[in-house]
Amino acid sequence: MNSLLRYSILPLILGLLIFILTCLISSDNIPGMPEGLQWDKFAHFGMFFLLSIVIMYDYYRMHNKTPSRGRWIFWGLIVPVFYGGLIELLQKYFFSTRSAEWGDWIADIAGSLIATIIAIIVFKIKR
Repeated sequence: MNSLLRYSILPLILGLLIFILTCLISSDNIPGMPEGLQWDKFAHFGMFFLLSIVIMYDYYRMHNKTPSRGRWIFWGLIVPVFYGGLIELLQKYFFSTRSAEWGDWIADIAGSLIATIIAIIVFKIKR
């Protein structure tokens, strides 16, 4: 139980930070970015890339560098993807200052997916 708590604190803090950034900050308070690119999609990608990397790394360490691949992918990819979808639903139905977008969730999925692919490649190289 101690190792579960130890390796779960950083992903939990990162997940809560993502929640706070995406739900509680009004879009009016976010500074404008240069035109041409959808910067918020890069932010979604980056936050979920980091969330998945942290979860996968902690899970890897928690299981003595021999994680079950299925469970590793579940916690590092599937859970963050559902978490991103949940955030979008909360923004649509519960937070009036925010709006939900399919593009945001797709960016979340892409960030988690790329992190998972990189983690699997690194894991294979280390073996």
